[in-house]
Amino acid sequence: MFSAVYFCACAFNFLFAQGTWIQKADFGGSNRCDVVSFSIDTKGYVGTGRNSITTLEYADFWEYDPASNVWSQKADFGGGARHAAVAFSIGNKGYVGTGVSLNGPVYFNDFYEYDPNSNSWIQVSSFPASARHSAVGFAIGDKGYVGTGYDGTWKIDFWQYSPANDSWIQRADFAGMARYEAASFTIGTKGYIGLGQTSGTGLVDFWEYDTVNNLWTPIADFTGGARWSTFSFSIGNKGYVGTGVNFPAHFNDFWSYSPISNAWTQETSFGLERWDATAFSIAGKGYALTGVNNSGNQKDCWEYSPSCNVDPNPFPQDTITACGASFFGCRERI
Repeated sequence: MFSAVYFCACAFNFLFAQGTWIQKADFGGSNRCDVVSFSIDTKGYVGTGRNSITTLEYADFWEYDPASNVWSQKADFGGGARHAAVAFSIGNKGYVGTGVSLNGPVYFNDFYEYDPNSNSWIQVSSFPASARHSAVGFAIGDKGYVGTGYDGTWKIDFWQYSPANDSWIQRADFAGMARYEAASFTIGTKGYIGLGQTSGTGLVDFWEYDTVNNLWTPIADFTGGARWSTFSFSIGNKGYVGTGVNFPAHFNDFWSYSPISNAWTQETSFGLERWDATAFSIAGKGYALTGVNNSGNQKDCWEYSPSCNVDPNPFPQDTITACGASFFGCRERI
């Protein structure tokens, strides 16, 4: 796999540009938080969630088309209204499961597959461990992964789902402290989980999961400080994490992680501070939306475009390709 690093050829200093946020059409549903999202091809999908003030919970699902900047309502989620579920996509299907309903409360371990071609949901094998909410989920290759969360206690178990035979197998437990409301993203064949909370205590550690060797390795702690209920996504060879809360503090800062340097870099902040938002990425851009802050539940949606960052130690033997207009002839190194 090729990795992209960036440099800027100038005589005595180097330009470190930052990415940009642009507001897009508001989410098509009502204001809410604790939703799920995933992307398939060139479309994003967002649904479920709750209104933290009225306590209404939702089952509606929406498709976002970045090309037209339009939201279209799709078939309601097959498992019914809930919030704090997990979601991921594999190939041309989306998967949503677990979560909680305030009507009880009831914790869930059921799982559903969404087919955008038929606009329909079917139930697949349930998550085999305890019903829970506020876990993390992501996909790598043709497998999905779900772990951590809360079922009355904080969890560290970690599971792999294969749609090919609709089955789950347990993998190595997450190596950090048990937690929920963590952040996760993927880069290449590796998954990353960090932050979150245990008993109201915010966490700062981050871990890399190697799917091939079924191994967890600690990476650099998150530089922005302890927090939970962030949003996260990945673009190319970087992971991105932003916003969140560590009561009484709440945040609008935004950070990128590079596994090449094992370092976090602060990027352009995300508009209004919030927590319990969601995010996904499509074709080299990230999208963050919904959530809640002191003004209430939100439905605004923002698009993030990474900058042409620069590397002060370029390697001239590598292939050079243009990386957009910038000062001092910024280039992307592949």
